[in-house]
Amino acid sequence: MKLNHPYHLVSLSPWPIMSSIAVLTTAMGAIMYFHRYENAYLMLSFGLLSILYFMFVWWRDVIRESNAHFHTTKVQQGLQMGMILFIVSEAMFFVGFLWAFIHFAAQPSVYLGNEWPPVGIIPVDWTRRPLLNSALLAASYFSANVAKYAMEINEKKLCSTNLIITILLGLLFSYYQYLEYSDSAFTLSDSVFGSTFFIATGFHGFHVIVGVLFLLVCLLTLKEVTPNHCVGLRLAVLYWHFVDIVWIFLMGIIYYWGSYSRHG
Repeated sequence: MKLNHPYHLVSLSPWPIMSSIAVLTTAMGAIMYFHRYENAYLMLSFGLLSILYFMFVWWRDVIRESNAHFHTTKVQQGLQMGMILFIVSEAMFFVGFLWAFIHFAAQPSVYLGNEWPPVGIIPVDWTRRPLLNSALLAASYFSANVAKYAMEINEKKLCSTNLIITILLGLLFSYYQYLEYSDSAFTLSDSVFGSTFFIATGFHGFHVIVGVLFLLVCLLTLKEVTPNHCVGLRLAVLYWHFVDIVWIFLMGIIYYWGSYSRHG
């Protein structure tokens, strides 16, 4: 039956509820693992593998819908608006983390020794790995834009090359952040400095990994898209730009401004 509207009425899908159960399983497994329950790693591993599987089949169905021409211009506009709203909601997380960091850094309390960074805390040197990671994300910003532009002019080889470059830069960022965490002179439990630092930068690192996966899916499905039907690539690049912008604030506030001494 022909429908007289440009919208896509999505078929019933088990993946949303199954993905929710997988996330809950992963969270429970992580909590049990942190509390050293016996064989908790099995539950955690099962949850993580379930998330990956349901993510794969859910994306597979969305790609099939696109190939079946269900993603009309109106649907693509809705998907883009949904991504924008999602990014705004994610940005609020970082606003909260940065606000907490600024609050405690601006007026360190007696519990912190009336100093910031707190007494005994040696902050990460922003001129080393953080600065290198800034250069990596800055380069990835341009390569992601080139990939998007290449798709718009139907130059898939150029698009593929720049997607690979962006993915590699993202992986390098994650690797250097891992080295930074390994060499850190403080931990998550070292006062509010440690907790806000690792939560804010770690949450951003998680977003980098998600962005890399997003771009990887776009790379693997590049042969199936066209300049008029590449909403996934456009949204992946938009998400990557969000990751880049958040890093500017983290670099400026937490690594640079937060590393200089000030007294309450």
